Amino acid sequence: MAPESMFCTMALMLSLFAPPPQSSAQDAPSFVTSSPSAFRTDRLSPRQIRLWNAIRKIVLAPDPHGCPLHPTLHGLWRTVEQSGYLVFVELITDKNRSSNLAGECVVEKLDPAGRMHTIKVRLFIPAIDRAYAGEQAPQDGIEFIPFSGLRHETRYAKVLGHELAHIAQAVRDPDYLRLLQEICMEQLAIAAGVGGDGKPLSDATLKERWNRIWPLVLESEKPAVAAEAKIRRELLAGKKK
Repeated sequence: MAPESMFCTMALMLSLFAPPPQSSAQDAPSFVTSSPSAFRTDRLSPRQIRLWNAIRKIVLAPDPHGCPLHPTLHGLWRTVEQSGYLVFVELITDKNRSSNLAGECVVEKLDPAGRMHTIKVRLFIPAIDRAYAGEQAPQDGIEFIPFSGLRHETRYAKVLGHELAHIAQAVRDPDYLRLLQEICMEQLAIAAGVGGDGKPLSDATLKERWNRIWPLVLESEKPAVAAEAKIRRELLAGKKK
């Protein structure tokens, strides 16, 4: 697998439970800085860093007994944080740069040794803000987890949890990592509209390739959706405490 290989996963506005470690949320520093392997904020503006810290505060919030208030979200964060991966955070706050996606996860560089992969996690803030808050029916086979009852930073934390679930599953399962890579390679080829020989692909060929990859997309979303549903319940329950 080439070191410079890239793959991505679509969020589709959709987040595996990991048992929380013994460390308390209060042990975390008040500001997320760059470190050899952790969440990296190098690409954030000062204003975006303040927003990121607000999201992080929700992720690591303790309950009155000092345990994680949102255990699924907290567990995913710790799993990714301790994975040895470099995770660069990007918050897209410019409406002109926004997307119809709520978030995405992109592996920018694969470590040949299979340890320190470089990953980018993007949250599209305007798209999350304008997302319909009511109950949402499944679309095209993907279950959408509603935003009802959540506002502002809690919405962002929910979407972050979806992306962290993809990474955490890839950490645990190399086959899942390969599945994501295959999906992204196909997505890139379809988006470019050209084959391996550089020649344009016909509409029929593009449709055929998309129909082939779509079941894999659905399969890749299962752990993320399952975790996101738990995260939403925990966020709603946390508001009552």
